[in-house]
Amino acid sequence: MTPIFPMSAKQTYFYAPTIKFQPLFLKPKYWGTWLMLSFLWLVIWLPRKWTMKIGAFVGDQMRRRNSKRRHIVEVNIRLCFPNLSEIQRQQMVKDHFRCYGRGLVDMGLAMMGSVRRVEKYSDVVGFENLKALPKTQKIVLITYHTTTLDMGWRLVLADIDLVSMMKRDKNPVLNWFLYRSRTRYKKVLVLMRDQGLRGIIKGMNNGKLCYFIPDEDFGDGKHAVFAPFFGQQRSTLNIISRLAKITDAVVIPSICRLMPETGRYRTTIGPPLENFPAGNYVADATNMHQAMEKLILDAPEQYMWTFRWFRTQPDEKPDFYK
Repeated sequence: MTPIFPMSAKQTYFYAPTIKFQPLFLKPKYWGTWLMLSFLWLVIWLPRKWTMKIGAFVGDQMRRRNSKRRHIVEVNIRLCFPNLSEIQRQQMVKDHFRCYGRGLVDMGLAMMGSVRRVEKYSDVVGFENLKALPKTQKIVLITYHTTTLDMGWRLVLADIDLVSMMKRDKNPVLNWFLYRSRTRYKKVLVLMRDQGLRGIIKGMNNGKLCYFIPDEDFGDGKHAVFAPFFGQQRSTLNIISRLAKITDAVVIPSICRLMPETGRYRTTIGPPLENFPAGNYVADATNMHQAMEKLILDAPEQYMWTFRWFRTQPDEKPDFYK
């Protein structure tokens, strides 16, 4: 099988990378990163109402100061919700950035909080959809890029023997921190995205649940197809279809939502996708998108609208984001 993502000859498909603390992480150029991580750790101990207010303030500043990201959010919301009035769309833009800010300041809770503290502020709905499956059934649990993604990771990691992958961060300190946080549980195997899919398949064959985020736009390559998403054509990789076919796995959608009024998180695990894989990549992508839309609409402002989801278009359509 040809890897979806490139890898060097020195990398392996089968083992997680060794990412250890290095003395160079203490150099002055990384002091800002350590200061940010210290701030996130301190936020853990604040009352949840304070945390929500701080996050909203951070989001408001992002919206006012980052015109590029604000423009992308406005374009995405206009494309996906054409029936909303301009006032309603601007309110969603404002709500999105506030949720984004809350997600950022809650990274401390997600990455450094104890199991007991995280469980205190979280609920899982639909776990029976996993437990109802035979113990030998291979599972691909898919989720989507939301402002609550890090907490979604955290709620799944604690109790399930799983394999997943993450993108290498350009900041080595942040890369080490994220990897360390996501692999502090013995049952969790996290691979880097540039290691390809064979490590994922090997982990699934060893009984691990695969936790995957398949909604990024990687262009119009041989592994991508176009399928409708909120009425727009969107480029989607066929990774999940291929994984399901190779491993005979069921695919289950999930999403994590924040309730700003209480500061609590709720992860929803849906039923398995029907007729998946269907033998047609476009049909499979459409199936996934429909499941994604249904879960997103529960809190549409919390989807990661700062990404250029429609950057790649068929038939040389104009760039929506110019």
